[in-house]
Amino acid sequence: MAAPKLTEDEVHAACVDIVAQGERPTALTLLEKLGRGSLTTITKYLNTWQATDEAQALKSEALPAVVKVPAELSREGEDLLKKMWNTAKGIADEELEIQREALKQAEQANQAKVEEAFKFSEVQNMKIERLEDDFNTIRKQFDAEYKAHKETRGHLAEAEKINVGILKDNDRLQHEIAELKKQQAALEEANKTAVQEKQALQKQHEEALKKKDAEIKTLDMQVHKLQMSLDSAVSSNEQLKTDIKAKASELSKRTVEVETLSVRYESSTAELKTAKAELKAANKAVSDAEKMVAKLEGQLEVYVSLEEKGKPE
Repeated sequence: MAAPKLTEDEVHAACVDIVAQGERPTALTLLEKLGRGSLTTITKYLNTWQATDEAQALKSEALPAVVKVPAELSREGEDLLKKMWNTAKGIADEELEIQREALKQAEQANQAKVEEAFKFSEVQNMKIERLEDDFNTIRKQFDAEYKAHKETRGHLAEAEKINVGILKDNDRLQHEIAELKKQQAALEEANKTAVQEKQALQKQHEEALKKKDAEIKTLDMQVHKLQMSLDSAVSSNEQLKTDIKAKASELSKRTVEVETLSVRYESSTAELKTAKAELKAANKAVSDAEKMVAKLEGQLEVYVSLEEKGKPE
């Protein structure tokens, strides 16, 4: 069964435990304490813990980092010490007094080698830490580049999808443009025909207007003549009415004379018949005049209606 994935909370808790021991947590000490996980993951979570308020309060950066001597170096030192011890012991057995000074010198040389080994270990540890830092930096750069590459590929895929859509839209638009060009050609042809029809209609309209103007002028002349005739007829009618009134007045006087001069009845009969004949003729003339006036008025109304219909709206 695979080991559970290392979480950020576990790394933070291990950092607190190491600080509680008076040590500064590093990626190696955390790996040794946790027993699983990669240095990249541990370094990432270590950096997030160092940025927390808890790490700032504990002042973990000021604590010393405990460096463990590698096992290979310890074993080589022990082997070397054993050899030296055996050599020294043999010499001590043979020439203990003579070789005491040589033993001291050998011990000093051994101490120098051990110190040199510790210094070499510290240098190697610093190199390892620097390499780990470089590795983490490179790893971060690689992750960033990989993420950017992944995003670029995603953008490229989206762009390809958009490009395919644009190509389809372009094909559709080309088809629509071709259809629109056909429609435009048809509309231009229809417009050309409409212009020709409009010109023909306009010409017909102008000819009709000229004809109507001539008819209106003719009707105006006829109306003017009819108006003059009507005015004359009205004047004649008024004159006839005046004459009728005069005749009626005269008839009335004669009737009174007839009534008052009944004794002269016989002599006045002939005169009365003559007056009646004149009255009858006058009434006939008035009736004929009234009929003529009515006829002229009807003709005038017809001409006026024709004139109003002939006027442009």
